[in-house]
Amino acid sequence: MSESGSQMARKPAMRGGRSPRKALLLFLFTAWLPSVAPAATVILVRHADRSSAMSADALLSPAGEDRARQLSEVLKDAKVQRIYVTEVRRTQQTAEPIAARLHLKPIVIAHKDIDALVNQLRAADDDETILVVGHADTVPLIVNRLGAGPVRPIGDTEYDRLTVLFVGTGGKAHAVTLRYGKVEP
Repeated sequence: MSESGSQMARKPAMRGGRSPRKALLLFLFTAWLPSVAPAATVILVRHADRSSAMSADALLSPAGEDRARQLSEVLKDAKVQRIYVTEVRRTQQTAEPIAARLHLKPIVIAHKDIDALVNQLRAADDDETILVVGHADTVPLIVNRLGAGPVRPIGDTEYDRLTVLFVGTGGKAHAVTLRYGKVEP
């Protein structure tokens, strides 16, 4: 053996030719996997930007209509199978572009009947993806009641938060929070 060959560092080998690093990554991945699969996917958003009218059933502003179209674009490949909205028109307007794109009819749940909605979401199939268009006061409650724990309240002008929950059996959920459309400061 040449001198340079004997000075070459040897990587520790493992059974099957895997390096310790690859084995560790594989172990971590497989240890993590059962905690998220199988799970239903629940996507929650607050209705898009409302008009400046402070009425209980204010409609979307032009910026809100744009955001609703952006939501449709963001979720076009998410395989949404059900959409929930409230009786408040702006939630329905927010869902209209994605519902039309996917040929789905949104299910209307009363704004104040969070328990009925949470029960329906808990009963979702493991491979089901559901969109919920709610309100600043309902989205954080739904996230918490589905088992992901408390989340920061939604501000009055915050319309860009998109929360993805992976709801597994046993009452535990994992949440990922994203932003879509024009991000609010």
